[in-house]
Amino acid sequence: MRGARARERALVSDADPTGPAGGGELPAAADVVVVGAGITGAAVAHHLARRGAAVVVLEQAPCPGAAGATGSSGGMVRAYDPDPAIAPLALAGLAAYRDPALWASGRAPLRAVGAVTVADPAREAVLRAAAERINAALGTSAHVVAGPADAAGVGLAGGIALVEPEAGWVAPAEVTADWLEQARADGAVVRCGVPVRAVETRGGRPAVVTGAGTVLAGAVVSAVGPWAADPAPGLRPAAPVRSRSIQVSVVGRGPAVPDHATFVDLRTGLYAKPVGADRTLIGMPHLVWDAPVGAPPDPGHARATVAALTAHFPWLASAPYLDTIRAADAYGEPDGGGPASGLLTGTGVPRVWAVRGWNGGGVKTAPEAGRRIADAVLSDA
Repeated sequence: MRGARARERALVSDADPTGPAGGGELPAAADVVVVGAGITGAAVAHHLARRGAAVVVLEQAPCPGAAGATGSSGGMVRAYDPDPAIAPLALAGLAAYRDPALWASGRAPLRAVGAVTVADPAREAVLRAAAERINAALGTSAHVVAGPADAAGVGLAGGIALVEPEAGWVAPAEVTADWLEQARADGAVVRCGVPVRAVETRGGRPAVVTGAGTVLAGAVVSAVGPWAADPAPGLRPAAPVRSRSIQVSVVGRGPAVPDHATFVDLRTGLYAKPVGADRTLIGMPHLVWDAPVGAPPDPGHARATVAALTAHFPWLASAPYLDTIRAADAYGEPDGGGPASGLLTGTGVPRVWAVRGWNGGGVKTAPEAGRRIADAVLSDA
């Protein structure tokens, strides 16, 4: 692979490697083509390139991390997840986001404002056990709050909470850019504004067909988020994937309003995070399936989100509305047919894999999911 990597490096132009296809020639071949430069695709590309693979990243949007779920994600990060398959990914993800040594910028991207996960009081023993596991693994101070009306500025509304003081949020576009910078430094070619038209089999290898040329690949990893529900030919996951609307609103937080941690209520799906010193992002599930990625905001849902979250943040009743953002994410489950069980699914085209639909949790899982996917794809070579 290192010989192939050296050959591909010779094809990288001096133009901005994240710019449109016209800024540089597409390599004719690569060890792995990653389709989609959102946060998960960027993580996969970074780990593949770090292991010496010749990698080409293709993104249909004009710049990476700006479209789909990544561009509109709240970026909340915590070690706890109730799904036992996701929990180890989330724990490793928080560790990565806290470690400045892992980032090209030289600083950790985590904004450690804390995280509060509210659950039914019947889950107290489960939460306490989770706090012990998290603290043992990360050396943190996670703990359970039961009884008080609030924790870290979040009203519990009759629930109990697992509080992770060292958790918080990241800026997904910033993380994506950092991983792609590292991938390029390790020889990867990144091209934006290059939609994939199809993936075919040529000579026993997958061929990625684009308007800027065709790349013959040893393997292809599709990480296209909500577009996985209606992908280019050859990229359709074997496990069904659907797009689902996500919508968040941003409200003002006046000087008299206390700071608060990021928050999710496992009973209702309500969530929130601080955005700087004077704004808060709020959201709740928007159960609109198969909606276009660029659908307009739903004003009724925005009003309902404010009303529902006042039980946790009473100050929302008089908070100024600033903005509503709507996008979509991929929802689905892997079929277990990929080389990384639970993370990838086949597509029907040999050596072409699709990343699972993350059901809204892609940011907190991306560091570890990217590493495991890269390991699995290379070991399957």
